[in-house]
Amino acid sequence: MTTHTINEAAASTLLEHSRPADSGRKKKKLTPLGVVALFFTYVLLTAVALMVILPVFYIVLMSFNAERSLYIDTILPTRYSLDAFVRLFQQTNYLRWYGNTMIVGLMTAFLEILLVLPTSYALSRLRFSGRKNYLMAFLVLQMFPGTMSMVAYYVLLNMLGLLDTHFGLVIIFACTAIPGSTYMMKGYLDTIPMALEEAAMLDGATRWQCVSKIILPLAKPMVGLLALFGFAAPFGEYMLTKIMITDPNKYTLALGVYQGIFSKSTTDYAMFAAAAILSALPIVIIYMSLQKIIMEGLSGATK
Repeated sequence: MTTHTINEAAASTLLEHSRPADSGRKKKKLTPLGVVALFFTYVLLTAVALMVILPVFYIVLMSFNAERSLYIDTILPTRYSLDAFVRLFQQTNYLRWYGNTMIVGLMTAFLEILLVLPTSYALSRLRFSGRKNYLMAFLVLQMFPGTMSMVAYYVLLNMLGLLDTHFGLVIIFACTAIPGSTYMMKGYLDTIPMALEEAAMLDGATRWQCVSKIILPLAKPMVGLLALFGFAAPFGEYMLTKIMITDPNKYTLALGVYQGIFSKSTTDYAMFAAAAILSALPIVIIYMSLQKIIMEGLSGATK
């Protein structure tokens, strides 16, 4: 068989595989039962969407409400104003809380990836004694709520002299995320064919070169996803931060907004809503900007 014939055969094979699988199939008509099921599916999805959107919509309206009370006579505010945002920056240390939270979030994301990557790679690629026990231990650790460990965290940080420090918070946030993040990263690495590393090693590559040149580029979506989870952790964590941080100048957003606004005898709900909206902005922007990476991280590695 000549080379020309082989090329023609390969081209025809590719053409056949490139055709849509359902090009020759007729579209199935929905039965009456299928129409009813589809209708209730849309109703359910709409209800879920409304449950998610309405609270966000309401708190956005409250942030622009000229009244400071949570309760108003009408469904929508009658007067809108930016006074709540002005009061937020004038009467509180909101910018300091924001900066503290950003620092803790970035450090947490970095430390979490630094700890999770080698752990998940070892569990995914290497076979050693006690490997299954490690996996089982990580699975068991995820079953217990974090509140059970707060006393231990406090004692540990006190012994290390890290109470009332941002680095102490970073250690707790990063270490508590290791079991779940390791399982996610390991599952992602399992979808990357080992043949890629074996071929590279046959060509003379070292283990570190395989990790840096093959695994890390392919695992970027999951690395980005876990980094995002680590960055977002201090934005909503209140209870743990309340125990570990007592200096008002070191408050994160969750603790500062509650202590500085919500815990007062006369709560300024409009200012509280404005603080909540601004606190959510970084996470929303990052999620919207990195949607493709997030979806790739959740779906698994590509070939």
